[in-house]
Amino acid sequence: MIFKDIKQYLGRIWVLCLKDMKLYYFKGPTIVMGILMPLFIWLAFVVGRGLSFINSLPMLIAVSSFFTSSSITPIIMTWETRQRTLEMLLSRPVTIRIVLFGTALASSFFGIFISSILVIIGLFLNLIPHDLISLALGIIISSTCYSFMGLLFSAIPSDIPADAVMLSSAIRLPLIFISGVFVPISNLPYYIKPFAFASPLTYFSDLIKYSYYYNSIFSPLINIIILLFLTIVFMVLALITNEKTLMKRL
Repeated sequence: MIFKDIKQYLGRIWVLCLKDMKLYYFKGPTIVMGILMPLFIWLAFVVGRGLSFINSLPMLIAVSSFFTSSSITPIIMTWETRQRTLEMLLSRPVTIRIVLFGTALASSFFGIFISSILVIIGLFLNLIPHDLISLALGIIISSTCYSFMGLLFSAIPSDIPADAVMLSSAIRLPLIFISGVFVPISNLPYYIKPFAFASPLTYFSDLIKYSYYYNSIFSPLINIIILLFLTIVFMVLALITNEKTLMKRL
């Protein structure tokens, strides 16, 4: 009986995940904030610094995973509220947690998909990771972590997607410049470093550097453990905040 209930629970999450994948992967805000923005930021940095496009590809993987995984979740909840489909979903045998887990899963898959494409492009360009297992684990865990972080932004009781997008951008944009992606953490001012080590992007960026160049601040195990911890923290906070603001959306 317990296994049957678990199977039904997971099945409902999967159905909602497929629904979100079909409806939101190619929405304008998802394409702009999840794909084009990290690409243009990376291009601006590479061209401005005169760096090699191939050797700087790991930077793009880090930024793309961060933006793609956290770009869908803020949009879905506000869009569902505006279209009144959230109310319709909750009138069926699903709970708000099932809806949130389905949304997070769809967002995670989006980040994993885009990051994997970039890794494959790197392989064709002879940019081969030295530790593929650490890289794969980092992509999967970080994409999940960032998707739950995006759910935190969706907790605002609004039916305007732009509100959640602006809030998420105001937090995500500064993080990419203090997380060791473009500027080494050792070069940051001392008063910025505490914020850098509080950023979830720092540990995925560090894991990527190890995977490709064996050059990292922490060991792969430490980075993975911290990412797992942050994933749990963001998941709990996202569930609590969205449940508290649910009635303001219906």
